[in-house]
Amino acid sequence: MEAAALYLRFKDNLAIIIGALHSKLERRTMPFETTIPLEVDLLADVLHLHGLEFTSATPGARRIEDFQQWFLQHEEAVSDVLHHVLDNKRAYMRTATGVVLQKEMLMRRLEFINETAHTLSIMMEQQQLGSPKHHNYPFLNQ
Repeated sequence: MEAAALYLRFKDNLAIIIGALHSKLERRTMPFETTIPLEVDLLADVLHLHGLEFTSATPGARRIEDFQQWFLQHEEAVSDVLHHVLDNKRAYMRTATGVVLQKEMLMRRLEFINETAHTLSIMMEQQQLGSPKHHNYPFLNQ
């Protein structure tokens, strides 16, 4: 998906993810408790380079709720930074594994949030339709 489309859907995707986290959706077999906080922290690293400070000690996938609240309070500043980073094709940032382009780092975070929202919305739809589980995990039947 194009960067502009990812950016336009960002706010809606956050709402979809948080809605799914608050639903009765069975997601214990999914990696979201690990991946969501990692991706939120990586997104916060990009924003930190441009003077925006987001920190959260909330463990697990619920960290995205803290991010959404912070985002809604600083939406204009975040939008300006996102536009600036997406327009700048040469800015780079240092990470623990080397040097990467800021635009690339941001686009990967936006793609992750988009794909996670899409996956969770499909899972909720399947659950609402009463679709059978694809795998029978014994610990889920307890």
